[in-house]
Amino acid sequence: MSDILRIEFDWLNPDVGSEIDRAFAASIGVTAGEEYLTRNDDLASKTVRNQIRSCAWHLATWFAANWWRLRWEAEIPLWWKDADWRIAHSMASAGGGFVWPNAIFASDADSIGIAMRPRSKSAPYEPIRFLNHVLARITAAEFEQKVDEFMEGVLSRHDALGVKDKTLANLWNEIVAERHDPQVSERRKLEAMAGYDPDEAPNELLAQLLDDTEQLGKSALEEVATEARHATGEALRPIRDLGRSRKPKTGGFRVSMPDLDKSVLAQVDGDRPWQRGNKLARLVRNEWGFDKKPIKNKSLADLLTTKPAIFTDGATVGTQMPFGLRADGNAACHMYFDRPGTTTRRFAASRLIGDHLYFASQERLLPATHAKTSRQKFQRAFAQEFLCPFDALLEKLQTAQPNEDDITEAAAHFHVSPLMIRTTLVNRGQLEREALTWTD
Repeated sequence: MSDILRIEFDWLNPDVGSEIDRAFAASIGVTAGEEYLTRNDDLASKTVRNQIRSCAWHLATWFAANWWRLRWEAEIPLWWKDADWRIAHSMASAGGGFVWPNAIFASDADSIGIAMRPRSKSAPYEPIRFLNHVLARITAAEFEQKVDEFMEGVLSRHDALGVKDKTLANLWNEIVAERHDPQVSERRKLEAMAGYDPDEAPNELLAQLLDDTEQLGKSALEEVATEARHATGEALRPIRDLGRSRKPKTGGFRVSMPDLDKSVLAQVDGDRPWQRGNKLARLVRNEWGFDKKPIKNKSLADLLTTKPAIFTDGATVGTQMPFGLRADGNAACHMYFDRPGTTTRRFAASRLIGDHLYFASQERLLPATHAKTSRQKFQRAFAQEFLCPFDALLEKLQTAQPNEDDITEAAAHFHVSPLMIRTTLVNRGQLEREALTWTD
């Protein structure tokens, strides 16, 4: 189940402050799921409240100024060190002289994650301290609806009071118009995924991306843009070059992707991408006769109509991710690897199999990025369950508290890395997350 976003605002009538601050003064409460992002300890009055006394104009302006990036830009590595990313994604940036919760919004394209961790103590100059630890995920549709409703309320008050400053109204009207224009909306989406504010991405990059959409596929290009961000052009160059070849180049292998009856795909369900990935993996293992057995290199190679050397060959391609390029038909594919290592390649190949089965079959490029998108989450969940079924893993371990030897033995049994075993157990609640810091 996805969480619900609520933005509460009750208008106040203060006697002090600027015209904007007086007109849009409000008691504001923002919730994600069951928790208030705005729950705070008022240090002066020694009172705990769910709402903050603030100015809705500034929050609305932050939502509007960053709407495209909030809606489409994913969490990036070391985001807390990137000031530009933080300003676009942290509600604390709403500013205006008011204290806002340091809640982070990050998209995976299909949903928006919301995270907030309270400080142990407030800064000396801040009159309130936010209290709640929040981890929530709302659908993208929920985000759009609730922000739209909030903006409608703020702009309705703007009109009712005859506020002269039209900055917010003009900005929001422009965003609404862009959202309803398919061509402009696609441009803004690509800009945001690549980490740019509207109209800040180089025109030549956007022109190339829109052109590559015809050659490689729309959703595939969006994945690459989310992964590479400002370096998207450089990331696509080798992929484009390899796509011109009729035969795989060094680091690549010709494979034939397995097929699956549509009736099996119709059984895939789940609110979250990892749930759908797990479900598809269980279905295909049963469909292809693997059941709970380990999948050896030869069996995985046979599934791809290729040789087991695909997993042991040391040649790589100069890209930052593994990927596939469909060749002479839907099944024929050139599969490229960015790193050596048998378990690494088995996992990458399994991700691409899942991607081929589930996502747009008419697109030529099958990307397996590291970006925190719903597609990447689906692929990884599929690959984990496909190579190492959770039920079979528990049967192999036969203990609720596996040690390093148990995990190493299980990894050898399923032909996967020990890290993958630990990740699976952590994701399924069998181990604490600290287990991921163990060394191999």
